[in-house]
Amino acid sequence: MDELLAKPDVTLLRHSADVMHLGNDLANRMKLNSRLRMKALLACALHDIGKVTIDFQEYIRRRKGRAYPHALASFPLILAAEGMINDYYNWDSCELTATASVLTHHSPLGVELYKGFEAPRYHPKLKEILGDLWNLLESYEIKGLPGVEQFLQSAQPLLGKDSSPAIILDTVINYGELKYSIRGLLQSLPVNEFTQVKTVLHLSDWLASAGKNDASILFLNSGGKIIKSHTSKFPLRNFQRQAEGSCDENIQLRAPTGTGKTEALLLWANDADRLIYLLPTQATVNAMWERLREIYGDGNVALAHGRASYMLHMESEEDILEERLFGSVFAKPITVATLDQYLISHLNGRHWEERRCLTKQSKIVLDEIHAYEPYTLGLLLKALETDPPAYFAIASATLPPSLLKLFPKGTLIEAEHNLWRRTRHRLHLEDDLLQNVLERALSFAISGKRVLIVANTIREAQMLYQTLKNELKWDKCHLLHARFAFRDRQEKEQKVKDPKPGTIFIATQIVEVSLDISYDVLLTEIAPIDALVQRMGRVNRFDDQPPVPVIICSRYSENSGHVYGKEILDYSLEILRELPELPTDYDLASATDRLYTHIMALDSWNKEFSEGAQTLEEIQNVLGCYTIDLSDENMRSKFTTRRGQISIDVIPETFLQDVYGLYERGETWRIVEYLTPIPIWWIHRFPERFPLYKDIRYLITNLRYDNETGLLPPYLEEDQDDTHKDQDFSNIMI
Repeated sequence: MDELLAKPDVTLLRHSADVMHLGNDLANRMKLNSRLRMKALLACALHDIGKVTIDFQEYIRRRKGRAYPHALASFPLILAAEGMINDYYNWDSCELTATASVLTHHSPLGVELYKGFEAPRYHPKLKEILGDLWNLLESYEIKGLPGVEQFLQSAQPLLGKDSSPAIILDTVINYGELKYSIRGLLQSLPVNEFTQVKTVLHLSDWLASAGKNDASILFLNSGGKIIKSHTSKFPLRNFQRQAEGSCDENIQLRAPTGTGKTEALLLWANDADRLIYLLPTQATVNAMWERLREIYGDGNVALAHGRASYMLHMESEEDILEERLFGSVFAKPITVATLDQYLISHLNGRHWEERRCLTKQSKIVLDEIHAYEPYTLGLLLKALETDPPAYFAIASATLPPSLLKLFPKGTLIEAEHNLWRRTRHRLHLEDDLLQNVLERALSFAISGKRVLIVANTIREAQMLYQTLKNELKWDKCHLLHARFAFRDRQEKEQKVKDPKPGTIFIATQIVEVSLDISYDVLLTEIAPIDALVQRMGRVNRFDDQPPVPVIICSRYSENSGHVYGKEILDYSLEILRELPELPTDYDLASATDRLYTHIMALDSWNKEFSEGAQTLEEIQNVLGCYTIDLSDENMRSKFTTRRGQISIDVIPETFLQDVYGLYERGETWRIVEYLTPIPIWWIHRFPERFPLYKDIRYLITNLRYDNETGLLPPYLEEDQDDTHKDQDFSNIMI
């Protein structure tokens, strides 16, 4: 047999040397202390030593269909080596971060990892390759390993034919007065140290495997120069200059829509090694991803959310795996992600180690911070407390003082007074239900206005659309809500961005943070003030016309009361009645402040907030260095970043033939196009609506679906159970 291989066309020694070179660069760039640097390089050197088995070498040459897990075969050797280095440097004997990183570099650490495997058959060239790796380690000034002969002799109890690495992993050892299995010992390692060592190993291995020999591509180089060049095209506002001058501190940025808030945040990011830009929804993330790519270049900006793989595939099929991999762990110089992706890493979801390590060394932007419910805010605040980033910025057009008090201190930066004096809307409170004012909407449309109608529930929006189309015979109308197949939703989002005169666009809360649109008239159901302000921001968005009509229907259905709570709606109505007919942006921000102060004093709000913080703390304490096991029902119930109604994706039966065609053509990545979110309780309440198709791994529904109205509910009576906030959730197990 020829040289030992790590890849079909790369020798084990070459690959190991490349990984060590990259690992050394990364460890230095990430400022690992000397001990963790040595641990990381030891892991880089020995991460693939388990490929020195007869099984693997036959497998890599395609002489065998399967191979023994090489990470498990590496385990006894890295365990012995790390133990000897610990002794040499007088480090804690149970400090096994390199061992944990190597063992888990292909599979997450957990209770069941590698149970039941027998002993591997090591290759006769093991001694020879170890000698080469010892030389590599010595070249990086890592000492403490004896000669290879002595090492193998000392490690023999771990390497014999009767010594299964899987059994060794669960061997109980004494540690002072305590007893641990080695698996348990790895679970209890210091999380911060484990994440650093594993991140260096993983990123170095991935870079080397992708043929990249320069770790600097994972860092933002000359970010300050790039953004200054971009902003040189227009004069900076005072608040943007203040943000630029606060780049070495946390900031809290309050600025009205359309005044340059994003540019201010990027000026604050300046020359950061890494920027992570977090937003509430996939739609807002996609838009910001496109925007930042134009500024920083395609290769510098990653996308991370539940549909990211699909979006990247649609862009290009080249390097899709590499883009997806580095983007998913926040390893690109700039990552634009949903907040859910950040929080999942703190709930120990897949690849949590890299994400948590890299976010601690990043600048983080939390944009549209007003959009999150108390449970999510509880998770977020606990995550920031547990693993604070290098610096963070929170930003919104509405940053109530009561909300700011929750966050660690930062410099408050506010847009100039004149920017808050805009009067873009003319308010009118209508003492009626939204369904009774459709003819007014129609009269606006007939006069050439582009009309936005916002309902509080999906069913209400569907009925309004059907009334306009079927009874009032108005064809120039569109409907958008969360219960459309992904493909149809994307198409609709594009259509409503550039509406023709006379268009009527009916939507749900989905417009509040997801769409960058500007219409001429708004008719809406009463909603909490903060939600109404966001809806109002979708008409006369750029202040390019005189104040436009905003008609708010003060009567609301029982369903709206379920969605928001009667008390909140009544209090919002009270605040609305005190607003002037032509409110300024400052008036609207002050109204939002009043509502937040009221809501955050409620026991129910504080209870949910505390539950979020407690959940994150509990999961981290229970799991330690384990990745969450979603087959555990108790853990699965906690693995959510939002409260309220949980959604699950299904495929409407009308798309079945299309989906079968994707399977036949090997294009299963496109199945995302047909996924339609529903409340999970529908499945339990109406099982007959979800027939089993064994040859498709997604739930199928026989509920009526069409691309005009979306998926109809499994009941025809009034939609009193349809009470979730219809936002673009990307939170469940992504």
